[in-house]
Amino acid sequence: MKHHKHDILESLGKKVVLLDGGMGSMLIAAGLKEGHPPEEWNLSNEEPLASIHSAYLEAGAEVIQSNTFGANRIKLDATDAGRSLDAGEVNEAGARIARRAIDDFGHEGRFLAGDIGPTGQFFPPVGQLDASAARTAFAEQAKALAGAGVDFFLIETMYDVREALEAVRGIREVSALPIIALVTYEKKARGYFTLMGDTPEKAVEALLAEGAAAVGANCTLSSTDMIDLVSEMRELTDSPIIFQPNAGKPVMEHGRAVYRQRPEEFAADIETMVRAGAAAVGGCCGTTPDFIRAVHDRLIQGT
Repeated sequence: MKHHKHDILESLGKKVVLLDGGMGSMLIAAGLKEGHPPEEWNLSNEEPLASIHSAYLEAGAEVIQSNTFGANRIKLDATDAGRSLDAGEVNEAGARIARRAIDDFGHEGRFLAGDIGPTGQFFPPVGQLDASAARTAFAEQAKALAGAGVDFFLIETMYDVREALEAVRGIREVSALPIIALVTYEKKARGYFTLMGDTPEKAVEALLAEGAAAVGANCTLSSTDMIDLVSEMRELTDSPIIFQPNAGKPVMEHGRAVYRQRPEEFAADIETMVRAGAAAVGGCCGTTPDFIRAVHDRLIQGT
């Protein structure tokens, strides 16, 4: 089912696809105030947001993600500032701003990912999250994103495979666009596990069976700590696998997380991941256009 001249899945089959990097840290650097949802800027501060998207495209990113990570109703309701926002409107605006950045950039083969993050709540017995409520919130978000013209959906930073599955189901209720689902893992002595104790094997199997076209991991781990996860996932599936690590381990400075890793060091790790079988790579927390440019330069030289 072709939706666009260039399908993301087609690209993933042909070459390594470069995603963008962190959004939150870029917005904070641009002046986002603490306690305010980053998605608020989709409605109130379009220009700085558009220039972040453009900076990633200039750096060589072939995929940019809409600024909609926490734009599901459940997550928005967790803050006073978020409660006053209309979820549909926020997602639509986020996708529209990113799409405009791609159009202005003007190169072929650039894709817009509709970014969907977790609700921030936990399923019982840990919390009170209801599966159908989560699914409804994700469906509402996906409908707005699809309506505003995203090319595919990127579910990310899921610490519970059950919630990732509800996101896939919610999207499927409203759209047939491809879905890529990224789970977040911690590296333990016994291997990789989500906060809820899910293994990569469980995540890969369940998400692909539910209809995700590609799977992978993002956030939590540094690029160095994520390398072995790539090899592990490569053995679990023939489907494309996607990775977006953080810029090293954060150190706290004046109550704020600071990432110390250098772009070149990050890019060297990413190159190792590509050799281990990653189909698409990008960055998460602490990464900037400089990181994506360093990866781009290294991958281009390496081809």
